[in-house]
Amino acid sequence: MQFGREKKINDILNPIDSIEDIIYKYDIDFFRDTPNDLSIRFKGLWDSYDVNFSWDEFKEIIEISSNLRISKEKKVNNNILSLLSLVNKKVSLGFFDFCNQSQSIFFNYKISVKGIKILSREQIEDFIDVVTSECDRFFPVFYVFLKKKQDPNYALKAALFETYGEA
Repeated sequence: MQFGREKKINDILNPIDSIEDIIYKYDIDFFRDTPNDLSIRFKGLWDSYDVNFSWDEFKEIIEISSNLRISKEKKVNNNILSLLSLVNKKVSLGFFDFCNQSQSIFFNYKISVKGIKILSREQIEDFIDVVTSECDRFFPVFYVFLKKKQDPNYALKAALFETYGEA
């Protein structure tokens, strides 16, 4: 048990421990940086994604981020901001961001777990599912933009197509 800021008893377990238990059962390699951080590499459709889980015990929030591991050797133009805006309108949970320093794309989302004592296996699987599905869905868009032509509309049209109805 931990005492919160207001000196009340806070019996929420560290959710990173629960995430580690589930990851271990799936035989996925992981690295525990600190008691509040866990990193895995997860295989997606286009590439393997580095997925990081961070626990903020004061806010009771889990932050999940993933590096798409595609970057541009030369400086990316400001059109990346337009592309991020267009893509983020289509994302169901979380958002994509661009890191100027590494010239690469990251996916990020946060989950409040206030009032939840233990995470279920289904919740943890959903966390990983959201990251991999959003990264898989938009990886081609960012790849086209960073490797082919730095035009947001071109990247979206060339790499993203929505399917409607049933075949």
